[in-house]
Amino acid sequence: MDSLSAPSPCPSAGAQLSADEMKLLAKLEEQNRLLETDSKSLYSVSGVLQSPTSPKTISCDDDIWGHVIQEWDDWSKRKVGQIKVLIRRGVPSHLRPVVWQLLCDAQNVAVSQHYSDLLKSSCPAETLIHRDLSRILPQHQLFQELRDATCQEPLLNVLKAYSVLDREIGYCQGSVFIVGLLLTQMAEEEAFCVFVRLMKDFRMRELYRSSMVELGCCIYQFDSMIQEQLPDLHSHFQTQGFHTSMFSSSWFLNILLSSLPITAAMRTFDIFMCEGLEIVFRVGLAVLHMKQAELIKLDIEGMMNCLQNLESWGSDPDGMIEAAYQIKYNSSRMKELRKEYTSNKTKELKDQEELNGLSSENKRLKQRLDILEKRCSEQLVSQMKKELEKSLLNAARSQNTLKEMQTNTLQIEESSSTLPDENSVMYLQTELISCRLREADALAGLKELKQHIKDMVKKWQWQQVHCGGQQKVSSAQNDLQVELLSTRLKDALTQATLKESRHKLLQLQTEDKIQSDHLKRTEEHINSQRDHLRELTSQNQDLHSQLQQSRQQFSALQFKIRILSKSTTSFSQTTLKPSTSASLEHNDT
Repeated sequence: MDSLSAPSPCPSAGAQLSADEMKLLAKLEEQNRLLETDSKSLYSVSGVLQSPTSPKTISCDDDIWGHVIQEWDDWSKRKVGQIKVLIRRGVPSHLRPVVWQLLCDAQNVAVSQHYSDLLKSSCPAETLIHRDLSRILPQHQLFQELRDATCQEPLLNVLKAYSVLDREIGYCQGSVFIVGLLLTQMAEEEAFCVFVRLMKDFRMRELYRSSMVELGCCIYQFDSMIQEQLPDLHSHFQTQGFHTSMFSSSWFLNILLSSLPITAAMRTFDIFMCEGLEIVFRVGLAVLHMKQAELIKLDIEGMMNCLQNLESWGSDPDGMIEAAYQIKYNSSRMKELRKEYTSNKTKELKDQEELNGLSSENKRLKQRLDILEKRCSEQLVSQMKKELEKSLLNAARSQNTLKEMQTNTLQIEESSSTLPDENSVMYLQTELISCRLREADALAGLKELKQHIKDMVKKWQWQQVHCGGQQKVSSAQNDLQVELLSTRLKDALTQATLKESRHKLLQLQTEDKIQSDHLKRTEEHINSQRDHLRELTSQNQDLHSQLQQSRQQFSALQFKIRILSKSTTSFSQTTLKPSTSASLEHNDT
């Protein structure tokens, strides 16, 4: 801060200085030379640092500070350098509340009149504040006076009131330490006014933004200073993967209050109220410079513990301030680093926007691909299900047909068992042969009878020729007629027997032919049924093969769908690469 705010208008340029002022200006004349190049630095033109505890500095007694407070309007306008020297030398503890309020112009905070109204409003972050207070207060010496429940209420009220006043920023964990330190020095409403000024005019509001752009800029500047002034330590940080933000973010967010002992924290906050965040850079680099040899030997966990515990400086706050102002701090270089960070951040935001656009497009394409895959898979699955159902139906039909054919075959075999077998056929053939033999015998007997008749006719004729008497002829004729009739009767009987034998023979031949034809047709039907059965069995085997192939194709299709889904997920993951710049996390503690 190149100038300090004042509660009242600046006095006229021609106002006469009192004797006390003349005496004080004479004592501060040498210190003015140290501020010729930079009102924020104690460096001289030659670049050699003069210790703020040097005997040549002014004496910080109550009279001088009383005069400064009484004439604050003039001092804050024309004697900024002298105020800085006084503050670096140390503010008297009993005057610290007044000095802090003057440094930030807390008397002119407009919202101070609405503090009670803010407390009556509902606070969305009240539960979070209670949780942080119960966790932080017992662990830090800064809050020894606030561990009582009645003393915690002012801290809670200030945090709640500001979170209601500035809903964009709300509540930040780092503000607990700042408000807690303010409440150790002043009343609740005064602490609220000072905190409002710090948030508005001391870059704290920008540090607490959720985007963390200002915090990222400070960490980038601090990391660059480490790289330039402590290269070995920075190299060790890089080797261990120990990013500067892991320990420095809390330093900037609570002005080192969470790490320093109370006496050193007071001195640091004195200078912060006058010069801003520059003291955080200086003290932080002084800490790293002092602990460099120790840090290089430690791993990440050891370095974190080492940098969070700075109790060793509690006994010598003057030495800490002296070491801090031995650190090289170039305002021009800091502006260059801010420009670099802004440029890098702008480029990173553009890349992030492009990446977000690609991510959105990739997400949209992935959703579309999922829909198409779902539709395709549903269609394929539906088609495969239909084919599978069709194959199962055909297989069921084949099974039914096969069962029917097997039943028919069994019925045919059962019916064929009632047909004449080979023994029956042999019997019929034997009967046929016997009939033919009897026919031959009958024919032979008939032939003999015919021959006998011929012989009798010849004998009768001879008797007629050679016999002499009529009587003899008549008796012989009668005998011959009787014998002829007997013979003819036998011939008729023989003819009837022959006809009967022929009829039976014909009947047997017909029955034999019918049985042979029936047997032949039965054998042909059985053979055809067996061929049909073999054909159906072959068709059933083919259907089983087709069903198995369909199931294998269905399984292969499901496997391809899973592979395609995995490849799509892998493609989307490789497309969505994270941002190349390291993200800055809000480390409140």
